[in-house]
Amino acid sequence: MQKILYIIIFLMFAFVQGIEADSWDADNYKPYNTEVVLEKTNLPIIFIDTRDEEKNTTAIHKDYRVAVRMKIINNAEGLNYADTVTHKGQTVDYEGWVAIKYRGFSSFFDSDKKPYGFNTMETADVDGKKEKVKLLGMPEDNSWVLLAPYHDRSMIRDVMMFQLARPYFEYIPKAKFCEMIIDGTYYGVYILCEKPGKGKNRLNLTEPGDSGDELTGDYLVEVDRDDEPHFFLKYKMFDKDIAVQYSFPEYDDMMPDHPAQVAYIKQRFDDMEDALNSDEFASTDGYRKYIDVGSFIDYQLSSEFALNPDAYRLSTNIYKRRDSVDPRFKTTLWDFNMSFGNNIAEDLLHNEWMYKKGKVLAAQMNKAPVPFWWDRLTEDEAYLNSMKERWTEYRLSNYSNGQITALIDSLVNVLNVEGACDRNYQAWPIWDKEIPLAPTTAKSYAEEIANLRQWIEDRLAWIDTQLGFDPTGIIHNRFTQEQSDKAAIYDLLGRRVDGKRLKPGIYLKNSKLFIVK
Repeated sequence: MQKILYIIIFLMFAFVQGIEADSWDADNYKPYNTEVVLEKTNLPIIFIDTRDEEKNTTAIHKDYRVAVRMKIINNAEGLNYADTVTHKGQTVDYEGWVAIKYRGFSSFFDSDKKPYGFNTMETADVDGKKEKVKLLGMPEDNSWVLLAPYHDRSMIRDVMMFQLARPYFEYIPKAKFCEMIIDGTYYGVYILCEKPGKGKNRLNLTEPGDSGDELTGDYLVEVDRDDEPHFFLKYKMFDKDIAVQYSFPEYDDMMPDHPAQVAYIKQRFDDMEDALNSDEFASTDGYRKYIDVGSFIDYQLSSEFALNPDAYRLSTNIYKRRDSVDPRFKTTLWDFNMSFGNNIAEDLLHNEWMYKKGKVLAAQMNKAPVPFWWDRLTEDEAYLNSMKERWTEYRLSNYSNGQITALIDSLVNVLNVEGACDRNYQAWPIWDKEIPLAPTTAKSYAEEIANLRQWIEDRLAWIDTQLGFDPTGIIHNRFTQEQSDKAAIYDLLGRRVDGKRLKPGIYLKNSKLFIVK
């Protein structure tokens, strides 16, 4: 019943936006140019067949799933060929039924190239049993996403961010570039991707119970819009409610049989917010018992590095395990296609904090507001110091200029080496097209990548200044194992190690780095 209500709300929204409820394109939103031919590619090829036995096309919808056939070709080495009749014996990564629908909000309504969500199924029954499978080397699950790079003309922002952040989080989605053909028409480059979820190879969440320790977890929620089943946070911003959607368990799985679960997760957020709002919020009995500080710092640094305009207020995944496992909220990442300078707010520059700017945008542009937590956390000197130390660790590893440059080079090469990028923009010639929400001065893919590189360089330099990291002033002092016995220094986690023999590694004291061999 609850899902039906939200479908009605969605259709009402579509009407207000001037989108007819039954306006889903019978030809499934074909590209601007349908004459592009894919012969061979280094990327996996996804074939989607929506046609029935009489070759009638099944329209894919936004508000419910339909059953279609999917086939994925992925030869482990060498090239993949779209002509599977001529090129027999290719490796079939997957072939079977999927229950598919369009997904996203701005990525759907403001994009002509549509993203999809799908479940792998045992049969053509969309309400039947789902089938867990491995896709393109990613661990088995039955819930998948096909991101459609359109606003992101570089096509690499999501994949780049996931790869940079992966070492620092408990879970970050895996993603693979591919090229897609629907009913014989070439649709361009897509990103087959995991999404944060309950699966054992993702967040590995356990069904909560109705009492005791089992009631305390596991839960996954998402700070987002109020267009799906949700509750509101206790503390408003600018007199606006902030919605938190139920992801796991879903609302319909909790109600009406498990009302205690709905009440528990709402109360847990209330308690966290009360702790953050108190005068003693930074004390040992304050916010730290409700959040995993390291996880929140990692979310904040990743979001700020990308200057993600959706951060904190949209697509913000927060999960909690049972108290007996870990009573604190943790975070993961999602949705960076509008990041790295690729956003609607022309005054959203590289030299400002998103958690502060987000509040201003909410007030000025009637956008969903940023919860007060993030600004409040940075008022705690200990939190801020930990953030500075973590940023130093980032800059000495995955977030170094050299590592980022190498990653961009690698991703761009993957898209260019066999022409996937050119084919995509033949199908979607958008360089002279004004795209809502994502203005750009670039007139070619090369310009877009050059702009992205420069923006990242400027952003890193600004954050370095704000958080006290000087990449040009690193002092490397080398100690032998014997000398390290007497070295009064701190490691990157802030632990004092005076008088103790140090293991080989990099250590930090007074903004200086010490290498112990």
